[in-house]
Amino acid sequence: MVIASFIGLLTGLGAVCFEFMIDSVDTIMFDWLLDDVLLSIGKWKLILAPTFGGLLVGIFTYFIARDARGAGVAPVLAAVETNAGRMNPWAILTKPIATALTVGSGGSGGKEGPVIQIGAAIGSTTARMLRLSDENVKLMLASGAAGGIAATFNAPIAGVFFALEVILRRFNTRNFSVVVLASVVATTTSVLIRGDDPTLSIQPHELENVIFEIPLYAILGGVAGVISIAFMRSLYWTEDRFLQLPVHPLLLPAIAGVLVGTIGLYNRDILGLGETALEEALSGEGMVRILLLVLVLKIAATSLTIGSGGSGGVFGPSLFIGAMLGGAFGGLVNELFPDQTATSGAYATVGMAALTAGTARSPITAVMIIFELTRDYEIILPVMTAVVTATLVSQLLSRDTIFTYGLSRRGVVIEEEGMPSDVMQSLLVSDAMTPAAARVAPETPIGEIAIELAGDRETIALVVNDAGELQGVITDTDVNQALGQADESLTANDVCSTDPRTIFPDQSLHDALGVFAGQSFHALPVTLRDQALVPCGILRRTDITNAYASAIENRDSDARRGRLRPALGDDVRYLELRVERESKISGHQISELELPENVIMVAVRHDGATIIPRGHTRLITGDRVTVIATAAAVDTIQSMFRSKTSGSTSRPWQLDRN
Repeated sequence: MVIASFIGLLTGLGAVCFEFMIDSVDTIMFDWLLDDVLLSIGKWKLILAPTFGGLLVGIFTYFIARDARGAGVAPVLAAVETNAGRMNPWAILTKPIATALTVGSGGSGGKEGPVIQIGAAIGSTTARMLRLSDENVKLMLASGAAGGIAATFNAPIAGVFFALEVILRRFNTRNFSVVVLASVVATTTSVLIRGDDPTLSIQPHELENVIFEIPLYAILGGVAGVISIAFMRSLYWTEDRFLQLPVHPLLLPAIAGVLVGTIGLYNRDILGLGETALEEALSGEGMVRILLLVLVLKIAATSLTIGSGGSGGVFGPSLFIGAMLGGAFGGLVNELFPDQTATSGAYATVGMAALTAGTARSPITAVMIIFELTRDYEIILPVMTAVVTATLVSQLLSRDTIFTYGLSRRGVVIEEEGMPSDVMQSLLVSDAMTPAAARVAPETPIGEIAIELAGDRETIALVVNDAGELQGVITDTDVNQALGQADESLTANDVCSTDPRTIFPDQSLHDALGVFAGQSFHALPVTLRDQALVPCGILRRTDITNAYASAIENRDSDARRGRLRPALGDDVRYLELRVERESKISGHQISELELPENVIMVAVRHDGATIIPRGHTRLITGDRVTVIATAAAVDTIQSMFRSKTSGSTSRPWQLDRN
């Protein structure tokens, strides 16, 4: 908790310093350079600020901090997903500099994403300096990200839910407590320094006719979901076009600056953060036609700024675009139904939340931000309606969010985190149990049972009568106690437990864990549900662990296969094979193997670590190997992974889906 408080303090200070940097660059560029030094040039001088800022950003990011390009949330997600929460500590300095140069000079971007990255880098760096575990590094990273949102919006609750909903993607009491503390401290620090003035001035709104307006807000949410995907695709389409230009990367942000400045000549509201235009829309000002035009121009300007390699966030532009959309929608319904609808400002407020939820796929965060900014409970019902609709429409149109789309294109897929209990609920006892190897008759002497159990890995035997019905269970403890009595006349019937706990094969492993909890036994007899005394297998504690690990591995494999599928042809297969004991390849280096043609070993997972295979890489039993092969080579490569003693129908653990 002390560490989380310290991270919240640093993040609050960082957020205040970051905003001061943006304001300073804005003052230098517009108040001094344009209004004083270049006053005689006329209106064309407006193009110079984003152009000059873009040139400075290009130089800075090319020679000093290439990681500072683009938005701020994606690197945080990538660190959590692929690098155990470890972030480059230099981002604490380089990201605010690059973003201040971009946004302060008129580039269209937000400050929220970068401050999230700054806070996350503070949390990650602090945790690593204290040598915390990987899980705690991720938690401290999320705490810093929460502090960034909280300090920026003066919205501690929204900061908490953003960290849990977007960064960690897992809710539990421990995560919640730690993140809350960091968020509260960051907010308090920010308020003490710059005051308690709200980031946006949003007036309270009232519904005129609940029954009539709620469907309208749902429609607004649906439109926001479509616009959010259009914004996301515009952003990455523009990025692709810039990468194809035969121009040095250093100059790309400057080229974008020229274009953004040109757009700014037509409408200056799209430059920088655009807070003035945003507050006008939220107050109910603006014509429908103008608001829609500004919406389109803001999407174009943001796509140019971020897509060219400029530094800035997409969270702020999402709020801006949503407000323009909502204001235009509200103005339209006001004209059609003047006596039954609220002001366009109410719809602008709701549109802000809806479009944010559609782009970030974070409905709880979107609702909480609006609630904390407005302190208006009356608007929550419309906000929830629009946010849910926007999220559903966005999910239907794209599996990725605006934060994860770029990562997916680079092979990093951000999956929803599932709690262990969710996995255990989906697995059945029949998925994990093994045949009962040791079965003895009631009259079997204790000496023979001892010999029988000597080869059993969990030292348990089932006592079964002539009818095949379970009469009891014998463990190694029972056998040892009986042998200590030195009575050779003792039999299985004398020493077995006659009322053993059992479980059915169609029960979940979550149920099985409940049976094992607080008990000393290591295995459970599995009996048929319609014949409760007939055993069909044994479920060991280790079986549950192995089944859970395999399920998690299968889930990860599905994600990897999904990433590769677009690149694979119809004749290519993606396999994940396990090296079996006594297989042809076990114990051999890859260079020693006679692999079929058109077979490539992509990765080897050994002892929990994934390595890139080389010729000298030695494969051992239990290794899981990722293989890409043509359809004709699948049977051959599978046979190489099988045990020499296994039958022709035996198959190694694999995923073979095109």
